[in-house]
This record gives sequence, structure tokens and C-alpha cells, in this order.
Amino acid sequence: MSTVFRRLSSGLRINSAADDAAGLAISTRMESGIREATAAIRNANDGISLIQTADGGLESITENIQRIRELAVQAANGTNSDFEREALQIEVEYLLESINFTAKHTRFNGLNLLDDSAPPLQSHGIVSLQDDETKTAVMIGLTTGWLESSEQLIADFYGLTGDGQTLGIFLADTGDPESDGPGGTAAYVQSLVGSSGPAVSGSVELYIDMEDFRPANLPNGGTEPFYNDRIIAHEMTHAVMAVSTNWGELNTWFKEGAAEFIHGADERISIDLAAAGSSSALISQGFTTAPATWGGSSAEYSSATLAVRYLHDSIVAAGGEGIKDIMTVLSSDPNNITLDDAISQVSTDLGGLRGYVSGAGFTGAAFTDETTFLSDFDTNGADFLDEQIQLADPDTGSIQGSNVSPANPSIDQEDAVEDPIDYNSDPLEHWQEIWPTGFTVKASRNDNSFSGINIQLGATRSDRLEIRLYGANTTALGLDGLSVSKDPLDVILRADEALERVSFIRANFGATQNRLEARINYLLIEKENLTSARSRIMDTDYAAETARLSRLTVLQQAGFSVLAQANSRPQQVLQLLG
Repeated sequence: MSTVFRRLSSGLRINSAADDAAGLAISTRMESGIREATAAIRNANDGISLIQTADGGLESITENIQRIRELAVQAANGTNSDFEREALQIEVEYLLESINFTAKHTRFNGLNLLDDSAPPLQSHGIVSLQDDETKTAVMIGLTTGWLESSEQLIADFYGLTGDGQTLGIFLADTGDPESDGPGGTAAYVQSLVGSSGPAVSGSVELYIDMEDFRPANLPNGGTEPFYNDRIIAHEMTHAVMAVSTNWGELNTWFKEGAAEFIHGADERISIDLAAAGSSSALISQGFTTAPATWGGSSAEYSSATLAVRYLHDSIVAAGGEGIKDIMTVLSSDPNNITLDDAISQVSTDLGGLRGYVSGAGFTGAAFTDETTFLSDFDTNGADFLDEQIQLADPDTGSIQGSNVSPANPSIDQEDAVEDPIDYNSDPLEHWQEIWPTGFTVKASRNDNSFSGINIQLGATRSDRLEIRLYGANTTALGLDGLSVSKDPLDVILRADEALERVSFIRANFGATQNRLEARINYLLIEKENLTSARSRIMDTDYAAETARLSRLTVLQQAGFSVLAQANSRPQQVLQLLG
């Protein structure tokens, strides 16, 4: 009876472990889950509030940039005098101050959200001793996808990796001997190598010409369609091939064609084809069967890319994996195996490789070495270009895209190299990076060096969602030094780039907010289900307990009645005797 009263008075079926030890243990775990979900919902709502605060600041900054652009358009009009342009410049300077003020004072609970000169924004893990925002941006690109994605592409589609040796990375300025100025060689790999065999260990160096990497335009870098991450993929192909193949013996057409093929070169081919006037003219302008005459023209790069694609498709038509089969043979003995040997070996393994025939595919004459292959390509490459290379669609013609591998998705210029990836101070798995002088690359995630705030949405380390933060002051947006009085058209261009940057930031915030809202919805459902389940275990079933109380009460009253009757019997007997 006391248990029933305790359950009815407390509303709980389990008031102590004695009532239901297993049920108490289960309900305790459920209570932890309910409280965890409640706290996670609060955290997520705080995260949404933070994002909304940052987005409000970005909205104000957007209005300021739009006004600057409007003033630049007005200043570009020829009817304005120098005095009037100076007057417009005064307003531009006030607007720039307003942008910096907004970035500096957009805070949430004391955290700076848009000011990259204050924590937690520390340019990812890049600490620069140089006053060069573009170099810092390039370093961020290298540590957030350019290198890591390139290495992964080469491993996946060519089957090649580095061998653990060092890779020196250099950022060349104007005037440095490694720089040939804007419009020249954007980047290159240098190594010590003999007439045959791979590069000497520790001699591989990657040089980046900063004149061709301005503006950095993260996350992809550069300007569409020639994104800087594609340049890095090209050069990393050289670096990996230099240490894993017979680099000294390989002819330049194969080196450059393979490096272009990893990210695609349809834009280059289209331009060179238009300049040449016909496919046969482009093939003839490119390298010939005497590849040692390589001169480095754009037409040669296009022709080399087409030759590698031609070789790849011929191997696939014979049942192989394409150029990856050639790379596999080359890397099996980099000190001795030549491209002649590799083509011969793959041809033998697949029962013969054949050239292209117009309208019939790869059903032509067989080739068994580099010389016979190049001869066949010289003869049939134009037909292959006309019939098999799709230059009109967005796909770049890379080995990973749908034009080469129909089962794969289309890969356009922006997606040729995957970006961004989370910051990684050691992005190359099979190399030891030697970073440029003047830069320190902090360890990933363990020293608050990353650009973001973690929102805890559960009880484990994996239950985190990072809100990535971005600088939105004039320096971060590339708006320092704007002058509508001197160059209004430059102001328009830079304002457009800043608007794109702000739109990118706001899109990231919006996507993160949507993720938080979706997580809140999930947590609410989880909390409701856990609460219901716990209630079924812990809460009193009032109907059952009331029925039980009624039964026990009747039994108790009946017992009292029987006891009273039993007690009255002796009295009745005494009365009779008296």
C-alpha cells in the first residue's frame, strides 16, 4: 500500500532502485540524452545568433561597397572635372572607414566575427612575417586544398605518389631571378636529374611566380577559367613524376601532356584551335615525331595534351585503365624503364594498342613504342580531335571528368581541383614541405590557429560544427588604396571582386545556419522521443495504480472487518456465561 501511495503522490513508477533497477539505469541514460539535446539546442541557437550578427555586419558592408561602386561609375564619366572626382573620393574614403568600423565592431559575446586582425581570426594557421596579403592568401590556398587535392588526384588517376622526400616551396617576387613577370611562367618545378632516372632526392622545388598569382581570389585562386589551383595541380604532377618515374628519359611532350591532362586543358585547346584554323594545323603546329625540338608554345601544350588523351583512350579501348597503366609500368623501375618500354609492356599485356580511325574508333594500325605512337598520332590526331574531343561543354577534358570517363560527373574549371579543404599544416602525405621563408605554418587545430568557432552539438568531439569566419575589413576584401579620382575603372573591378567575396562569405554563413537549423529540428525530435520513452519507463500508470489502490483498500477493509468479528467472539461467549 505504501508503494502505491508513493507512486501516486510522486507521479513516478520508479522512486528508488528497488522499484526497478534496470529501468532506473535505462531512464538515467535517457535523462542524460534529454539534457544533452537541450544543451545542444541552446548551443545551436547561439550559433545561429552569431551567424545572424555576422550577416548583419556583412549586409552593411555590402551596402557600402555598392555605394563605392556607384561612385566609381559616376567618377568614370568624362563630364566630371578633377575637382568633382576629388569630392567623390572623399565619400569613398568615408565609406572605407565605415567598412573597417563595421568589421571591427561586429562581435558576439566579445568574439570578433569579421575583423581578421583580432582573434579568433588568424589567417588559418599561417603566421606571416611579411606585409603581403596576397602571399598569405596563396599560403592559405596551399594549406586548404591546392596541394592536398592535387596529390590526391595524381594518386587516384595516375597511381603515383611522392617518396617522402622534401619539397621546397618558394614564392617569387618581381625582380627575383625565379620570376619572369606577369603573363609568363606562372609556376614551375625544378630538380636535379641526370640523363636518366628520377630526380635526386631532396632536390625538388616548387616555384610560384607571385606576379601570376595576383589576386589570390580564394578559394580557387586566379581568374576563371585559369584558376591557380589548376596550375598547382599541373606542377605537382611534375613533382610526383620527377621522383617516381624515369624523369631524365621522358620527353617533354609526355611530361607536359600528363600534367595538363590531370586537370584538363579544353580552354587552351579551343583557343589554339581557333588560332590554327583547323585540327590538322594545330597538330602540325604542336610537337612532331622529333619531340626534342619542344619550344614551349601554347600549341605544343595543346598537342601534347591531345597526345596523352589519345594514348589514354587507345589503352581504354583495348581494355586497360588508360594512362594509369603507363604510369604504373614507369614507376615500377624508375631507374631503367623508359616510355618506349612502358608502351610496349602495356601493348603486350592488352594484346595490342591501335591508332584511331575516323568513324571507327581505335581500330587502326598497331603501335608498340613511343616512335610508332607519335607517328600514328601525327597522322590521325586531327580526326581524333574533331570526333572525340568535346570543346563546347563546361567539362575541362580532365582525366577525372565525364568527357574522358562517361561514368564520372562533369568537371568544370572551378571544380577541376577540389577546394576548399580544412586547413592542414601538413597537406602532402608523401612529401615533407619546406615552406617559404617568412612564413610559419602552425599545427592544425591544436593551437587555436584555425579560422572558426566550434559549436558543440553533442557529447563527443565529433559532434561539432565549425562556423568558419572570414575577414571583411578593407584589407581582407582588397579595397585598400581605392581612388576614384585616379582610376575609377580599377575601383569598379575591385569592388566587384569584393562583392563576390562578401557574397561567398554570406553564402557560407547561410549554409552553416541551415545546417544548424536542421540539427535543431533533429535534436527536438530526438528530445521528444527520448522524453516519451523515459516517461513510459519512469512515470506512474495512474489507471493501473488507482485500480491497485482500490483492490488493496477493499482487501484492507475486509481484513479489518474479519479482525473485528474475530475480536468480538470472546466477548459474546463471556456474555453467554455471565
